[in-house]
Order: sequence, then structure tokens, then C-alpha cells
Amino acid sequence: MDEQDDLGRAIAARILQQLEAGATSDTILKLAEAYAWVVAPDNGHGGFSPG
Repeated sequence: MDEQDDLGRAIAARILQQLEAGATSDTILKLAEAYAWVVAPDNGHGGFSPG
């Protein structure tokens, strides 16, 4: 579980970095989805279409 926690924290930090850098909503959505899969893999999640 520690590795999963570390990965979740790393993705959360990346989200904050990207927000500060003015990232697009698409980038934030993709990172948020990755975070959701890591911290709650058993829940249903949305998705995104590569565009």
C-alpha cells in the first residue's frame, strides 16, 4: 500500500504543478483520472478520449 500512497501523492503534486503552470483542463482531467484510479481502483471512473 505504501507504493500506492506514494504514487497518489506524486500524481497530486503533479496536478498542483500543472495548475500553477497554467495547464489545460484536458491535462488536469487526465491527471485527476490517474489519481482516482490509483487511490480508489475499485470504484467506477470516467475516462477520456485521446484527442
